Amino acid sequence: MLNRALTLFLLVLFVPASSHAQEPKKHPIDKALEACIEKDSSTAGMTNCTYKAQEMWDKELNRVYNVLAARLDAEGKRALKATQVEWIKYRDTEHKLIAAIFSRMEGTMYIPMRAADQMEIVKQRAQGLKEYLELVKEQ
Repeated sequence: MLNRALTLFLLVLFVPASSHAQEPKKHPIDKALEACIEKDSSTAGMTNCTYKAQEMWDKELNRVYNVLAARLDAEGKRALKATQVEWIKYRDTEHKLIAAIFSRMEGTMYIPMRAADQMEIVKQRAQGLKEYLELVKEQ
């Protein structure tokens, strides 16, 4: 049961929805996460790899935030900062919710799943800011 659930988790994390669909180019952080998990696919290994990837996404988020802020006028910078402050509150409370939900689950497979859900929040924000940056660059 545990091996089947772990296999399902890995499939959901790394296999595209359709084998016929063209897979979008993977971000270097996603590639690093995959390579890390290939080296150590134990529960602890996957969890550590995922937390490392979350740290990388956080660094990417901060990098993109700073580049974006540098391209905005004063009003835009204020709006970006206010939004980021609110997003940090959201991230922290969402991480607490994820921790509370997964703490009720039995089985070690839920440990890397919890880490992946928490990482995904940071990844999505980094990618969202990157999309804003691309829009600003077009102007």
